[in-house]
Order: sequence, then structure tokens, then C-alpha cells
Amino acid sequence: MHYRMLLFMGIFFLAATPRLFAQQNYEVRKITFVGNKTLKKDFLLDKMALQEVSWLEKTFTKKEPYLYSRELTDLYLERLKKIYQTEGFLNVEASLLPLIINEKKQTVKLVIGINEGEPITINRISLKINGETHKPDADSLLRKISGKLALKEGKRFRDEALEQDTRFTEDIFRSLGFAYSSSTYELNLNPQKLSTDVRYTVSPGPVSHIGKTQISGNQHVSDKFIQKQLKYEEGDLYDKSRLDKTRQNLYNLQLFRVVSVLPEREPETQKSPIPVKIYIEEAPRLSTRFGAGYGTEDKFRTFLDLNYRGFLGGARNLNLYLKHSALEPYSVRLRWAQPRFLGTNSNISVSPFLIRNKEPGYDTRTFGVNIPLGYQFTPSTTGKITYYLENVQQQLEQGDSEFSDMESDKFLYDKSGVLLSALFNNSKPAFSPASGVNFSLGYKINGYIFGSDFSYTQLWADFRTYQKLGSTVLAFRIMAGGISSADSSGFIPVEDRFYSGGANSIRGWNRAELGPKRESGTPLGGKSIFESNIEIRVPIVWRLSMVAFFETGNVWEKQYTYNFNQLGYAAGSGLRIETPIGPVRLDVGVPLWNEKKSAQLFISVGQAF
Repeated sequence: MHYRMLLFMGIFFLAATPRLFAQQNYEVRKITFVGNKTLKKDFLLDKMALQEVSWLEKTFTKKEPYLYSRELTDLYLERLKKIYQTEGFLNVEASLLPLIINEKKQTVKLVIGINEGEPITINRISLKINGETHKPDADSLLRKISGKLALKEGKRFRDEALEQDTRFTEDIFRSLGFAYSSSTYELNLNPQKLSTDVRYTVSPGPVSHIGKTQISGNQHVSDKFIQKQLKYEEGDLYDKSRLDKTRQNLYNLQLFRVVSVLPEREPETQKSPIPVKIYIEEAPRLSTRFGAGYGTEDKFRTFLDLNYRGFLGGARNLNLYLKHSALEPYSVRLRWAQPRFLGTNSNISVSPFLIRNKEPGYDTRTFGVNIPLGYQFTPSTTGKITYYLENVQQQLEQGDSEFSDMESDKFLYDKSGVLLSALFNNSKPAFSPASGVNFSLGYKINGYIFGSDFSYTQLWADFRTYQKLGSTVLAFRIMAGGISSADSSGFIPVEDRFYSGGANSIRGWNRAELGPKRESGTPLGGKSIFESNIEIRVPIVWRLSMVAFFETGNVWEKQYTYNFNQLGYAAGSGLRIETPIGPVRLDVGVPLWNEKKSAQLFISVGQAF
């Protein structure tokens, strides 16, 4: 009987072995995690150096799929556990669940089960400073910097945050004169309470000062000009933060493509003063950009951008920008810019221009000059005051009731005024934001004391926010504005009126089509506007993504008048293909609860907002 049982098990094993290993080298088409409540799928795949390769990606991008191997998969499971442990989950468990096999296509789908367990949390953070002289009080310093530490008491422990905070505490002392400071950490783990104490120990070393600065690599930009950009002087107390600001200050001039600010420290001798070596590589003095494209609104478009750095010496910049499209048959802009005008964070420019605008609601030729003075308050916040002077020629539409008493088909007028604007923008990445906020505010004063054919004020605000939900991005925008005229006629130049509808507005209507109309049916524009958009952006495969949107808005003729019973509504969807210059998009918008309107198609570059 015993031998019969062994014989039966042997036959069963031999029969099952081909099935057990039949999936070896099958292509892994999809990887699914079950139980990963804290760490997202994209994060885990990136850390594991794994990727899903769909049939489309394999066919069109030539990406090589991961071939299934039980031995290799076991190694990936061990790597997955280590990833979780570095994120504070010491008792994590991971296992491979039954494979989902497609024998015909010879593909498998992996399902990995995860039991995260409870994470290690931070019980207490302390700071110890070695040495007896010239050192700050540890408790006082910890209170000042605790808000900037990545690890927080009561929060989850993470290896990466620990390393980051260790470097941070070291850099704090290097910005207080201790060029040779070093920092270590100690952990006191309590496995029963699943918590740990963290103590950073800093050895400041001697107080140091900054020595002479040597500059090399510059060809056209003088040493004297570079020295003016330094945030420190010889003999100053050593301050790493000032050295970092110097590097950023030089790089922001856009004159250099490489900037290195290197303190020549000698840890063995701990010498002081410490010389600083600055090495730069200048960007090309003359640069040219050229581009062409197509969109449903501007049709064929092309531009030429010529830029000359270091114009008349220093950081001055001269730019010539030429553009053509159906909306701007010709646009010529010359811009002279002076950075560091009233300090490091300010700039001024003078920009004469000649532009022809051919919009659905008007046709104008504008010649003028803009003189903006800008200031950067923080990396995310900028403000600007712009004086403008313009001469405008409007081509009148035949039968336009606004100009019924005019014999000429041209209307000439002058504009002069000031535009105040502010921008807060921490959204990123630049071309396709996935997180952050973009808020802009503008207030224009035309005429009055500035002298103009018309006197009016214009106020508008535009708020946008982006939230990442897994791999999906939720984008939201709300915009409102109003115009108030001080003239008895109440006339507002056509180019300053509000218009709604189009690829970057309410996509159920063509450009400027939503709102007041002339008797001929062309857009009249208005003095009040409200728009709101919500969009969901979902990646599909490779660089391709899909969006779905819902939008509402309208324009009203009267100033600061908003009748929300008259809002237009639209919904639709679209496709995006990511490119180095931003996403190429195709959108279809459908007006809702409007039987007279049909779906609209838009092709353009860049996100709608």
C-alpha cells in the first residue's frame, strides 16, 4: 500500500510539473496589488524596477515585456518587502496569488497580496550637539527647525526621510558658520509599541569664514559682473545657504548653462578661511527657436523667436518674436529686458509691438509699447505693474449698430493705462500639472489720469487646482471678471471685452460664441464673465491619456452682472498625447440642454487649463 501511494504521488507530480512550469517566460501583461492601503501601485512598481507592458506598448514603442519566472518573481517579492520596511512597515507580508493565465496569447497577470501590518511611528525626536564652545542651544534650535523636518512625532517612520533630516541638520550648522559639521542619528526602537525615538547628533567643528573667490570659465561676462551677484563677501562667517543662493542667483540670469559654486573645504585640516571656486559655462549669446503647427482655432501657425543674451553688457536681454496664425495674421514684438532692476528679485522691460488680431468678434491692428516692472516675492509668487500705450485701428463690420453714425469702415482710438497683476503658481509639472494651485489676479485702469479716448476699469480672477488621485488627475478651474466704464457712452474697446467659448474655455461652443451677439450673429463681447471647468485626466497607455470634462459659463453685456439662470453647460471627452512641447489634444464638447447647438471639435497643443 505504501509503495502504491508513493507511485501515485510520483505520477501526479510528473503530470503537474509541466503545468507548474508552463508559464515560465510568458509575458507579464499586468501586475495588480491587493492590500496596498498606504503605498500606491505606481510607487511600488517604480521602486521594484518593474513595469507593465501592454500589447500596444510592445507593438508601437518596442518596449520589452517582463518575462515571468517564479525564481525572479520571488526576488521581486523580497524586494517589495524591503521597500515596505524602508517605509516603516517592518512586519509586512507579501505573497504571489494564483496566476491569471492566457495560454493562447502566452501571457500572465500577476496578483500580489500584501498585508502591510501596522507601521512604526515616531515617538520622540531630539537633538544633541557635541562640543563645548560656540554652539547654539539644542532644544531651542530643534523648536525652530522642527517644522522643516521630514519626520514628525506621531507620524510614520521612513528611511528616506531619516536620511533627508540627517543632511538637513548638518546643513543647518553649515549655514551658521560651522563648515565642517557632521550629523549622525540613533534609533531607539520599541517593537511592542511599534514606535521609535530618533536622536540626531551633530558635531559642529570649528567656526569657519569664507576666503577668496576664484572665477573661471567665463568668456564674455566679466568677473566684476559675476562678483556683483555674490550673496557673500570675503571674511564673512561661513554660510552654506548663501553659497546656494549665489549659485541660484547666477543661474537665474539665464546667461549660463552651467554654474558651480564650490567651497574648497579640507576636512582633514579644517582650514579657515575657506576659498570658494566658481566655475561657469556661458549659454550661447544668440539663440533661435522656430516652430509650426496646426489647431482648429488658429489654423496653420508659425513663429520665430530670436534671443540675444548680454545685450549691451551685463544680463540685459534683447528678444524679437514673430508670429503668424489665423487669429494673429501678423505679430511683431521686440523686448528689451533688464534683470535685477531694483534688487535681485525685480526686473523691467520695454516691449514695442505691432499686432493684427482677427477674432470671430473683431478685427484690429494695434501698435504700442508695454513697460512691465516685475517682482518675485517667492519662488511661487510674482507681481507685476505694467504701463501700456496703444494705438488701435478697428475694422468695422458692415451694419454694426454700435457704429451706425460712422461713415468710415475704420475706427481709430488710443489707449493708455496701467495693469496690475499677481500670480501664485506652485502647480507642476509645467505642461501637464498634476498637483498644486495656479491663481492669477488682474486689475486694469485705462484712461482717467493716463489719458485715453475711453476710461474704464477691468477686474478678473482665475483659480485653478490640480489633485492627483492615484494615476488619475482631477483638475478644476473657476474664473470671473467684470468691467466698469466711467464714460457716458459706456463703450469698451472690443479687444478688452470678455468672450467665452472655445478650446480653452467652454468647449461646447466655438471660440467666443457663447454670450451676446450682434444682429449679424458675430460675438459682441460683454462686461461680465463667469466660467467654471472640471476635468478628469486618466492615463491609458504609453503617452496616451483620456479626459472627461464638464463646464459652465456665460458672458453678459452689463457691468458686474451675473445671471446664473443663463449659464451655458457643456460636457465632453478627449485624448492627449504627451510630447516634449506639451500634450497634443483632441477634444469633443457637447452643449447640454441646448437643442440648437451641435458638438464641437478642437485640436490644439497644451492642456485646456
